[in-house]
Amino acid sequence: MSNTQGPFTFDGPNKIISCTLGTYSFSAAGIYSRWKDWVQDDPARLRFDPAFASSVGGESLGGGVFVGGYFFLQNGWVIRPMEQDHQLIISGNLFPIPDNAALFTSTIGNFQVVVGMRTSSLTQQVVSNSGSGGTPLSGSGGLGLGSVNQSDIDEIKRNTGLIPGLF
Repeated sequence: MSNTQGPFTFDGPNKIISCTLGTYSFSAAGIYSRWKDWVQDDPARLRFDPAFASSVGGESLGGGVFVGGYFFLQNGWVIRPMEQDHQLIISGNLFPIPDNAALFTSTIGNFQVVVGMRTSSLTQQVVSNSGSGGTPLSGSGGLGLGSVNQSDIDEIKRNTGLIPGLF
């Protein structure tokens, strides 16, 4: 079984998630999903400490408003940027547990990496049910929501489910 899922290689014994060459950006939901895929591909990987704690998001607050996604890296797992000089952009809400733990580790080689975290203090998303099933909202009444549609909400819900029996 491969330890590579999408743009990430998982090293369970050393608790390192390495970005593969060409990975200049990723989302918090994406890395969480690839970790779940990695664990599900080989049940023997359940012997490793889980990289992620239970995540939250996607729950309906009523009126087309949903809780935004939050993902928590835990148990000493860290992310290693790809082995190249670059800027790495992470979008979404990704935080370590405990809150003073490192999210990243250095590259193996002597590379310069600038990490940009594009997190949101907005903890809600709004979806319009008008039209043909989740038309993106533009403007959103000045709330700074940008464009959110039903597929975004579905992705958050899909990415925040736990692997049965893991926790």
